[in-house]
Amino acid sequence: MSTSERRWMVFDGPVDAIWIENMNTVLDDNRKLCLMSGEVIQMSANMNMMFEPMDLEIASPATVSRVGMVYLQPHEMGWHHLYESWKNNLPTTFREDQFKVLDSLVLVIVDPILEFLRAECVEETPTEDQNLVVSMLRIMRILFKCWESEEFYS
Repeated sequence: MSTSERRWMVFDGPVDAIWIENMNTVLDDNRKLCLMSGEVIQMSANMNMMFEPMDLEIASPATVSRVGMVYLQPHEMGWHHLYESWKNNLPTTFREDQFKVLDSLVLVIVDPILEFLRAECVEETPTEDQNLVVSMLRIMRILFKCWESEEFYS
C-alpha cells in the first residue's frame, strides 16, 4: 500500500473504561495502539481514526476533547439532511418543478407518518426515524429508475 494514501480505522460501539485505557496510547503523540493482547501497532502519518461510539457515558471530558468526538442523539439530528443528500443523487433529467413537487410530498408525508408510528404503533424491533426515512428514500429511488433513461423521459 502506498504510504501517501490516507487510511482510516473505524471504531464503532460502546465506549467503556478498558477501551478508553487502551486508546490513550494511540491518542498520544507517539500514535501507538496497544492492544489487550500486548501487541503494539504503530500508526503511520497517513492513518486516521474515526470513532462512532454508541454513547459517551464512561468517556471523560479529556478523552472526548482529545479525539474530537461529537455525540448527537438521533432525534436531534432529524432526517432532512438525509433527504437533501438523497436528492443530489437523483437522475439529471429531473426538472426544477419536479423537485418542488417531490419536496412538498416528502415534507407533507414524512413527519405525520413518523408521528403516527411513534404514537400509535408497536415496533417489534426499535427503529430510528433516520433509518425509516432512508428506507423510504431507497424505495423511492428504485421507482425513479425509469427517469435515468432519456428515451423513457422524452
